[in-house]
Amino acid sequence: MDRVIVYPGQVISDTDTLTAQRNVEIAIGNALGATIGTAGPVAVGFAATCNGQDLVVTVANGHINDAAVVDADAYGSLAADSAQIVRQYVSSGASFTLSATNAAQTFYISAVLSSADTNATLLRYVDASDDSLTLAGSNGDGASQATIRAAVATLELTTAPPTDGGILIWSVALPANATAVTQSMISLANSALFYPTIPQLAPKDSPLFIGSPRAPTPAAGDQSTLLATTAFVGSWASGNLLSIQSYVGPAATAGGANTFSLSVQPRCKTAIIAMSAGGGGGGGCPTCTATQAGIGGGGGAGAYALLAIDPSLVSFPLTVSLGCGGRGGQSSAGAMSGNSGGPSSIGSFVTLGGGFGGVIGTGTGEAVIGGAGVGGNPQVVTTSGVTVIVSSKGEGGQSGLAVGISENYFFGYGGMGGSRSPYSGGEEAGAGQTGNAGELGSGGSGACVSPGTTYQNGGDGGSGWMVVMQYG
Repeated sequence: MDRVIVYPGQVISDTDTLTAQRNVEIAIGNALGATIGTAGPVAVGFAATCNGQDLVVTVANGHINDAAVVDADAYGSLAADSAQIVRQYVSSGASFTLSATNAAQTFYISAVLSSADTNATLLRYVDASDDSLTLAGSNGDGASQATIRAAVATLELTTAPPTDGGILIWSVALPANATAVTQSMISLANSALFYPTIPQLAPKDSPLFIGSPRAPTPAAGDQSTLLATTAFVGSWASGNLLSIQSYVGPAATAGGANTFSLSVQPRCKTAIIAMSAGGGGGGGCPTCTATQAGIGGGGGAGAYALLAIDPSLVSFPLTVSLGCGGRGGQSSAGAMSGNSGGPSSIGSFVTLGGGFGGVIGTGTGEAVIGGAGVGGNPQVVTTSGVTVIVSSKGEGGQSGLAVGISENYFFGYGGMGGSRSPYSGGEEAGAGQTGNAGELGSGGSGACVSPGTTYQNGGDGGSGWMVVMQYG
């Protein structure tokens, strides 16, 4: 900053004072430019309030810093100076009374920046012809002269955004036929106008960043003490397991299906889904005479699919339906085959058939075989974003067998249910035993009734199931 030098006994010139003031404004402008930048405008103050009882909005005092030239016109005896500085324009605030109509309106409060010579005053001058006298005005003409070059921010209220260079600050949304302004109607219309003050900036011992601060992104795998940006964390976390959920269909005794909407986390980039339909029930055997035996075949397992889904290409949530297990044949009233397992599905692109129920065989003679239920079939529709890793038919159940019916000995068993890995089908049932239930997605085993014994029901098939693994 330049400073004016004067000496004892020197006759002080008007330009000495004017130059000193110009130098001060240039220095202040340079300091503002170094702290808030030279683009502007930047405001402080101008709080807008209302009392909630009338249509008056009051704007507090404030100032706006903006780019300007040093002096567009001569400054006293100093010539104009077109050098760029940052100037502070001051406002003492204002109050505005809004006018309500039968239609909603939006009012805009803005500031118009100007620099003008003001505060005209009648000044006294030395009379060159008689130094004991003074003149009223520079030529003794009694004319007043400006004594202050003021930088002013004049507030104004309009019903449209300013187009004349005014700086928009607030907007007021006034409802139709309003009788009062509330604070909720007043909103900041130019958030870029206000910078945080130095006390509001992050303290060194406990930083609190605002806005969108940036930092260099370390190389992938970096184990140093460098800051970890979101880009670094996102790269590091890519492929990490986010969650595992499991779901099952209703039990065979309940019937029906478990239908729900499946969603994934916002961070999920790939969802791996394994699912199966319900297993078929085993065949149930009736009460047999002394020369008759009943054998039930095992139920088949439900179809299976393993999928990889890209949530960026497939719209979630997806509708999922998980089928029940097939009920084992209930044979109190006679021979009854097992019921088929319920189908499972996800979206419109995968439907898995349930395993079929085991069939009953009854008879006399040397041997009887109970027919097995076949496994369910998958149906897949090619869909963008869905990769079918595995699509397989369910394992069929096994046939039951009885021999020695007409001789003096008897040996028999109900057929084992088909397995749906990693779960197992119902184990073989020996003579006089009810069929065994299958685990999830697997078939129940058939029953076995030896000659002259009472009926036995087939084993229930296992419910449909699904496991969802989400990866980031």
